[in-house]
Amino acid sequence: MAPRSRATTPSPGVHIRVVIVEPREILGIGVREILDRETDIDVLAYVTTPAEAMSVVDRETTDVMLVDVALPEPEAAEATRQLRRETPGSALVVMGRDDDDASIVGAVEVGAVAHVAEMAAPAELVATIRRAADGEDPLKDELISRPDLLERIVEGMRDSILADPRSTNPLTPRELEVLGQVAIGSRNREIADKLGVSDQTVKNHLSSIYHKLGVPNRTHAVTYATRQGWLALEGVPTRETAPADRPEPSDLEQMRLVDAYGRSRPN
Repeated sequence: MAPRSRATTPSPGVHIRVVIVEPREILGIGVREILDRETDIDVLAYVTTPAEAMSVVDRETTDVMLVDVALPEPEAAEATRQLRRETPGSALVVMGRDDDDASIVGAVEVGAVAHVAEMAAPAELVATIRRAADGEDPLKDELISRPDLLERIVEGMRDSILADPRSTNPLTPRELEVLGQVAIGSRNREIADKLGVSDQTVKNHLSSIYHKLGVPNRTHAVTYATRQGWLALEGVPTRETAPADRPEPSDLEQMRLVDAYGRSRPN
């Protein structure tokens, strides 16, 4: 979302659309009641998992996602990162158990722009949501004032990169679903019907795919993802399935393979 003014008070006529993700019903209901009292905030949904939030953001334009990442499932952090990647126009605000360093680092790792402790005063929670919706990055400001914590995060990123030097797939599972449908020649409307989303959502996914892969169109996106082993089409070898003694197909060969599975048609 494009940054608006940096004020933390509501602008006339502006409504901040919020999705709350909180597994504990008592806390979730309490947070919703606090936000419902604010005339400039619309709570689109209160859900208990990032997966449920995904179905909401597929249908609704969201400004802020307020997420408690300390969910029961061990995959909660990754699910939150996927939710963040699926909604590049939304600001992620993490509600942590505490206001300690570990909780703040966890917020950074899932791509949050702000962190607020669950014991924070209602006014602090509301102000944080408004700042995030206005395009501010409170978490960045906090890290700038904490060089010790910033150094810890940088070291953690460096260790992670050294531990896994392989090319990382930047696409979300939903984007791979869309790209898989593109590979078999489906039109945007057909993809939307298949995945149960709107045509505009499909277009948004495609734009995100092009941007992440640095490609100009659908065919190049399929070719690139297939070559990297991120998109497995039946009969097309990937890095995981190709025999070790067989060289990877060239770009031209990949393009021909993609064409054989159906060139993308115009909408």
